[in-house]
Amino acid sequence: MKKYIYSFLLLSILIVGCDKVLDKEPLDLITDQVVWKDPALIDAFLADLYKRVDFIEVRGNDFSQTSHGLIASMSGNGRSFGTHHGSYKASTRVLTSDGAFPELDYWKYNNIREANYFLEKIQDSPLDQSLIDQRTAEVRFLRAYMYFQMVIRYGGVPLILKPQAADASADEIFVSRNSEKEVYDFIISEMSSISQILPASSIQEKGRPSEMAALALKSRAAIFASSIAKYGTKQLNGLLGFDSSDASTYAQICYDTSKYIIDSGSHALYEVHADPTVNFQNIFLDESSSNSEIIMSEIYDFSKNRAHAYSLRGMPHDYSNTWGSMCFLYDGTERFEFEDGSPGTSISREMIASKEWAPSELWHNKDPRFKATVFYPESAWQGGKVLFHKKTIRGGETFTSGTAEDGWPYAATRRNYIRTGFIPRKRVNETMTPDGVQSDDTDYIIFRVGEIYLNLAEAALYLNKDAEALNLLNRVRQRANMPPKSIINEEILQNERLVELTWENQSYWDLRRWRIAKDVLHGKRFQGLEYTYNYDTKKYIISFKNAEGVARTFLDHNYYLPLGISRITENNNFVENPGY
Repeated sequence: MKKYIYSFLLLSILIVGCDKVLDKEPLDLITDQVVWKDPALIDAFLADLYKRVDFIEVRGNDFSQTSHGLIASMSGNGRSFGTHHGSYKASTRVLTSDGAFPELDYWKYNNIREANYFLEKIQDSPLDQSLIDQRTAEVRFLRAYMYFQMVIRYGGVPLILKPQAADASADEIFVSRNSEKEVYDFIISEMSSISQILPASSIQEKGRPSEMAALALKSRAAIFASSIAKYGTKQLNGLLGFDSSDASTYAQICYDTSKYIIDSGSHALYEVHADPTVNFQNIFLDESSSNSEIIMSEIYDFSKNRAHAYSLRGMPHDYSNTWGSMCFLYDGTERFEFEDGSPGTSISREMIASKEWAPSELWHNKDPRFKATVFYPESAWQGGKVLFHKKTIRGGETFTSGTAEDGWPYAATRRNYIRTGFIPRKRVNETMTPDGVQSDDTDYIIFRVGEIYLNLAEAALYLNKDAEALNLLNRVRQRANMPPKSIINEEILQNERLVELTWENQSYWDLRRWRIAKDVLHGKRFQGLEYTYNYDTKKYIISFKNAEGVARTFLDHNYYLPLGISRITENNNFVENPGY
């Protein structure tokens, strides 16, 4: 059975004696004094905070239909099925002083106040000191994680570390923004401190942060700070950005932290299955003790009413009992090399459109991570094949419906071919037969060792340790059975990270911190493929089409999201980010 954290405070019921009814605590009101004496109620309070942190990409932690694939869509890796969906609107909308699109926004000061309140009240609890210390460290982790999610969006934000009283003065409540550097330094310092308090492993209490989870957040925060110092510029008198000399300082922090995680042996690259495609798929599905790649996950358990809809929304529509094929991708697939190490663009779009192609010529011989990440024409799935063709040519005649004698459908289900001709496969659980919308209880990985290797490689490159960076990058490629690189540079490392971590809610933030998002996104109207199947040759005729209704906009000032006019109006001490 999975161990997990309950999310509802009032599910914890106090059982008391019944000599006198009037001596009982009211059962519809749990007083503050009672909460901090009861470990179950403290954990229930904390569980609610865990849930509201929103570790995954969408608000409400439900992998909702409207926001499915939000961060991947923002990075140009994909788009959702509907133009009304939040992820599509957010990725194609021009950012203005109105603020970020709601699904992309992250402003968790209500949660920060709850965290600060918890940290204050639990210190006076009569509980065992070791439990107080652990739960305190957990809340400090959650608070730092929320600050990380805010700083990568807005740059400097207010560091509020004590609960603000409801009757506090306006000067106390409406504080100024701290600098971006101060926020990153706070996160790094907090993780250094609590890593010495948290248990080495979270195996016994899955879903809670461990020493290595705290260090993983420290590693991630440090490489972000280093790259922003390296590629960005200081603005607003230091409120945004770093001195360029800080790049090596933060790179060294990331290097030392990442190396410690790897050398500790607590977690290792997942290498359980001989087939590299199957192995990569199962990193995100194997929840057994053999998967030590996972440093921290958000835990789901359908039997405990804790589930989501990711596999249901993500699997091909004709295999789902409701709205599948919810997201699509194409442009990002060209980052994946072929098995021999040749670039994904070595077969150009012009070449693709110039002749017929068999799946073995275009997709079966790609990087195993591509086959584990993408549904493409004739991908194997649940005993069948995933199809994307819009029509079939047979004997010179075109068919858009019906089935051949051997069972070949002349057209795939419309939802599969209407957008781009590829569907994201990563994290979609093939063993699952959906039963209701919220029925998937596959855990969601927050930190894994694959990222730590790439953090370490990037830090090593920034520190001019090129040979070490190359070895680390090739270790990740080796796991995927990809040929080693003979040289390393920023472009090679960035592409490797975008391939390894695609559709894991990191690529958009990586493009931003490297300051290449404008080159990748601005003015781009991402493409899709349209397939016509030649029944006689068993090959596909492929044409290109626009997969988005408008070209995207990403300008220099979009590397920081706007706080928004409502927040600026409410707090006169706030300074808006440049360009808004």
